[in-house]
Amino acid sequence: MIQKKRKQRNEVVEVIDPLQALIASLYGSNEQGGLYVPKPVVDGTQALFQDAAGTTAVTADGEPVGLMLDQSPNSVDASQSTAAAKPAYKVTPDRLLLDKVDDSLTITVPTGGWTGTMVLATDQGTASYGVSIPAGAYGLGGKYFPGTAIVGALFRDGAMTAGEKAEAESYFVDNGATASYGAVSGFSRFWQGRTEITEFPVIDVTGTNTLSNAFLGCSSITSFPVIDTSGIGTFSYTWFDCSSITSFPLLDYSSGSLFSNTWRNCTSLTSFPANSFDNISGGNFSSAFQNTALDETSIDGILVSLVASGVSAGFLNFKQSGGSAPSVGTGQPAIDTLRGRGWTVVVTGLY
Repeated sequence: MIQKKRKQRNEVVEVIDPLQALIASLYGSNEQGGLYVPKPVVDGTQALFQDAAGTTAVTADGEPVGLMLDQSPNSVDASQSTAAAKPAYKVTPDRLLLDKVDDSLTITVPTGGWTGTMVLATDQGTASYGVSIPAGAYGLGGKYFPGTAIVGALFRDGAMTAGEKAEAESYFVDNGATASYGAVSGFSRFWQGRTEITEFPVIDVTGTNTLSNAFLGCSSITSFPVIDTSGIGTFSYTWFDCSSITSFPLLDYSSGSLFSNTWRNCTSLTSFPANSFDNISGGNFSSAFQNTALDETSIDGILVSLVASGVSAGFLNFKQSGGSAPSVGTGQPAIDTLRGRGWTVVVTGLY
């Protein structure tokens, strides 16, 4: 919507509605996708309804939401027919409150699916993700959602530029979404099972000391960004079942002591950086690299790094299976050193 108002000397200034500007930017060339703004009325048109058929308008705080209209030109509305699974509309800011059990709205993704970008704006943080969503029913919300309320959501078939992502995130933050995840005190299962995500952004996790189960089952990501993990002590099951990851970045594990099952079932993981564990705080690596595909250089580097850490007290356990066995010249001597310090070490090849 473009509104015109007159200033002194009859000057005409064009004021562009930010939502309409965003729509034009992202969908102006017939791009597919959907854009969802959880307000009862958007640009003068009723956008939230209590029923999936769209007959009873949402007008007040606390009312159930059974239909949220798509604000993009594509008319891919989000609906919920089951009364117990309807999120509740809340004010200040306008949002859909989730019970984190089964509250969600269903989007029927059209033939061909959406491969591109998803922006999720919540009460706990806002982020843009690479996604590949097949045609059919897609749940917005649900048990494993990175927030307790939906403040906005956007899908675009075709990757968005960094500028477009920033514009979309800014729009939702201006509408009340929290910009950063930095204040979240725990990320347990935040993104669990999000198989549609192919690319993660850099997320601020400095407000917590645990990433237990955070990315479990994100089976479509092939890599992971460098994030600040210097304050994280617990990494149990963090990347468990991320079966498409092929390599991993060098992260700061200096506070880490619990790594049980962290990379277990990362069946495509071949490359892992040397020196990763030089400064760890504890040695629980039970099943940490079970059922992976580590090459010889990587498993050797991991074992040498554990030796460099000097950890020799507490629960000391390391397990790897799949991939290459440690080398005779580097990996096996490192195992001997660890066992001499009280570690239980099980590796491919059963040295």
